[in-house]
Amino acid sequence: MTELAERTAFRGIDPSDVQQGDLLLVTQIPGEPLGQMMQRLDGTCFSHSGIAVRAPGVDHGPATHLASALAKNLPAAADLGGVRWDAFEEFWSKDRELYCVSMERHLRYRALGYLARFEPEPDREGKFSFVKLVTVAAGLRAVELHATDAALAELLHAASREVAATWAATARAPSYYCAELVASAYGRRFTRAEMAPPDVAGDGIGDGIDEPRWLAWLMGMLADEIDEIDNPRGRAWARLLGLLSSRDLDFLTHAVVAIAGSGGRLLGGLFDDLLDTITGGDDEPAEIPVPAPLGPPRAMDGLADPDALIPDALVTPRMLWAAFGHEDGENVLRIVRKPSTADRPQK
Repeated sequence: MTELAERTAFRGIDPSDVQQGDLLLVTQIPGEPLGQMMQRLDGTCFSHSGIAVRAPGVDHGPATHLASALAKNLPAAADLGGVRWDAFEEFWSKDRELYCVSMERHLRYRALGYLARFEPEPDREGKFSFVKLVTVAAGLRAVELHATDAALAELLHAASREVAATWAATARAPSYYCAELVASAYGRRFTRAEMAPPDVAGDGIGDGIDEPRWLAWLMGMLADEIDEIDNPRGRAWARLLGLLSSRDLDFLTHAVVAIAGSGGRLLGGLFDDLLDTITGGDDEPAEIPVPAPLGPPRAMDGLADPDALIPDALVTPRMLWAAFGHEDGENVLRIVRKPSTADRPQK
């Protein structure tokens, strides 16, 4: 038994038992700022999600790849990602763990049918949305602020909801955030109440954040995504950004720093040297995160419209786990066992 297996409370599943269409959740890259921010907001170490598939062109056998909305390795000119097919090994090689929920047959078929509209090639894979990264984080920030500043929380939720709705993926504009793709593929709608994460020690971002201001990098990237979009989308984003800038700059700074600071790790190493210069580098490798069993959601007393449906772009990997990873109150999430080094394909 591996050290990781000894530390996790989840039963294992062999890769050969992962079926096409199953739900996969992925732990954050150890020490990666964006994953850490999302964990503090959303209560788990899962920072990515997708759907199990075979390699493109392979017609038989178990799933070996994860289809998901993910940023591409840079440099990639103007194409920063989309719906990608990545081998399980790509995640294991970055010390990320895969966890599987075996889905019912009709849900697997539905998800695979949804993915059939994409091809892992330029112009047929959709796009990854950085705007939605900020938007889902802002939606979770509204949950955090509910107990301390309900008025601001309502404003943030409404603004985040408007961006998520106006930026919803369509056939003409198929841009996605990871959990949005998965929720859309399975056809599961979520409510506002389901955005509430479990109560965990050390959660939330708080205020008075003192970190480097990497606004120019991310704002430039967001501006490229927003360029030449229709007016409703631009107005919705401007309202959210204006609200964050005027009423919650600490959070906006934290989100920008986390996303920009993750650039080197998520986007292929382009910013590694700059990141090390600012942070002083990593003194020692971060430990691979292990999820704790999912606890009950925090109390959201007085929440307006708890049963109101939210756009798919406000869904998180934790919400997918809560919705699909339990049967009769029992956790059915399984860690996908890594093959031994001898069994792994040689590069």
